[in-house]
Amino acid sequence: MSVPVHHDLDQFTPPAAGAALTIGNFDGVHLGHQRLVTQAAQAAAARGALPVALTFEPHPATVLAPHRAPPRLTTPAEKAALLGWAGIGAVIALRSDRELFAAGPLEFLERVVRRCRVIHLVEGESFHFGKGRAGSVETLREHAERLGYGLTIVPPVACGQLPGNPTISSSAIREALQVGRVRDAGAMLGRPYRIVGVVGHGESRGAALGFPTANLEGVPQLVPGYAVYAAIAELPDGSRHGAVVNIGPQPTFGQQEARIEAHLLDFSGDLRGQRLALHLIDALRNQRRFPGPTELVAQLHEDVSRGRDVLRTGPTDPPRIPLE
Repeated sequence: MSVPVHHDLDQFTPPAAGAALTIGNFDGVHLGHQRLVTQAAQAAAARGALPVALTFEPHPATVLAPHRAPPRLTTPAEKAALLGWAGIGAVIALRSDRELFAAGPLEFLERVVRRCRVIHLVEGESFHFGKGRAGSVETLREHAERLGYGLTIVPPVACGQLPGNPTISSSAIREALQVGRVRDAGAMLGRPYRIVGVVGHGESRGAALGFPTANLEGVPQLVPGYAVYAAIAELPDGSRHGAVVNIGPQPTFGQQEARIEAHLLDFSGDLRGQRLALHLIDALRNQRRFPGPTELVAQLHEDVSRGRDVLRTGPTDPPRIPLE
């Protein structure tokens, strides 16, 4: 699953047989992205070439339109590992800057094709590239014969697990997560959505109530909407435990600051200072304020019971990606 990551075209040495390349942001590495990777891997296998993904870090909008830059679904390391898990053999993660995005479509295409020895390109129908996003799949078709590459254009991928079979996109996944629909996000990702952080020092309120929690801090990914979730917690040693996770404030105690608190099931130990991943399976309930600790504890028992039920029937083995 670990793949080499190059941060400059000049760092990448293509094999003699060339590369089957797919270009995109790939944030989330969702099922649509995975379809592109599969096609690239198949094209590479047919020619003895290397399947390669070329991406940009950070998201181009961060440079070109910071006010519109979306929250990220995956960190750079996580994205590279997931691309490897999906079938990519090498990742080229170009640094997003204005100089890079000032190149015209043909200039960019010719440089990439020649430098990476591209023998096949795989892109989605909506792919655009070059200055002002002026390049499109029509540009790729127009220059395929001259530049010597085969071309596969992949139509949008629909999510058959969701009502209306919506088209899968990173934007649709972000929208689902922002309102707490982590199960829908997982259906589009092809795996549970994951957040990673470091366990900090909490106020031990949960422990006093009989429900100790690991308080996750420094999460770089989009944090889902306020709710209580069933999750799978993954520790640095690779062990996994069911968990009930509260995302949001603690209204019962007058605490308005949003937190991520995970109660690991059938686990005892001090995780403070360690990295922890939470694979979010489904929402159990919305947040609400309780009259006092007694009522809250009763609800927590119910949350744990419902969480166990969800985990018995949900995904049990999400991809094992480094906790980065």
